[in-house]
Amino acid sequence: MRTIEEQEKLILKRAEGLRKRRQKRITSTLFCVTAALMLVLTGSLYTLTGGYSAIAGGSSFGAFMLSSEAGGYILVTVLAFAAGAAAALTAVRYTQRKKGAAPPDEDKKDSS
Repeated sequence: MRTIEEQEKLILKRAEGLRKRRQKRITSTLFCVTAALMLVLTGSLYTLTGGYSAIAGGSSFGAFMLSSEAGGYILVTVLAFAAGAAAALTAVRYTQRKKGAAPPDEDKKDSS
């Protein structure tokens, strides 16, 4: 028969193993979501801009952004920025939750 201390150590060891497994699953999920988002953004850039010929052609100079055909580039750029900001915010929140810290609140003023 095991003593209470031995049982407690086994419980803590099992809990740590479960925690590590959960962290691995979350990390792999975030990686898969990031890879899928990269593929979607690359595909939308290719589709919205008219394919490789428009990207590799001579019209890829800075003045091209002033033409009416630049809408696809601008849309993909805005989407990529929003996705990057969301991923960064998710990573910061995840790290804070992992450390056990509360997420930073906005500056609260006294209501009195």
